[in-house]
Amino acid sequence: MWPREALAFLHELEANNDAEWFRANRERYERNLLEPVRRMATALGHLGQPHFFRPYNDLRFRAGPPLKENVAVAIGYGGGGGYYFDLSLDGLLVAAGIHSPASDQLERFRAAIDNDRLARRFERAIHAARTADLRPAPPELKRAPKGYPLDHPRIERLRMKELTVFRRHKLGAWLHDRRCLDRIQNELDAARPFVRWLGEHVGPSQQPRR
Repeated sequence: MWPREALAFLHELEANNDAEWFRANRERYERNLLEPVRRMATALGHLGQPHFFRPYNDLRFRAGPPLKENVAVAIGYGGGGGYYFDLSLDGLLVAAGIHSPASDQLERFRAAIDNDRLARRFERAIHAARTADLRPAPPELKRAPKGYPLDHPRIERLRMKELTVFRRHKLGAWLHDRRCLDRIQNELDAARPFVRWLGEHVGPSQQPRR
């Protein structure tokens, strides 16, 4: 659960997105944003080990603001899917799966979706996630991927490029009490069959890192 000061900090950060301001206010960031995330990640330890994202953007390859205007954690990621949540002025995002799968992961995903038995298990995992109002990422490809017919019975799944389920909550007073952790835990627990399916049938990329 975040204190009310967390949202005040994010508003100030949006108006003062520079490294010097952040250094002067780093203690506020850690107390009001990062420490609550660490406590929540500890409570979600049954999902795996957490990874806390650095507050600085990588500006080596593209211009932009020096600081991320959110606080985020990924849990249980081993390359084959995991869990994630972040707080920003856009709301609380709760998500699970593989955000940017590599080409070999997409190939394995599509091969599994082409298999009737494995596809039925995938749909059951999606249904479990939907019980917590998590929805799958929409298809991105305009046509069937290479090697699959346009009239494939699961063409909408084959056109997916982001293998996630997610939900974005509007900001509200519930962020500051126990309801916050309860929502995150209920939603990520509902996504466990989905993440398990990805781990079994997609797995981590075998391609060399760039």
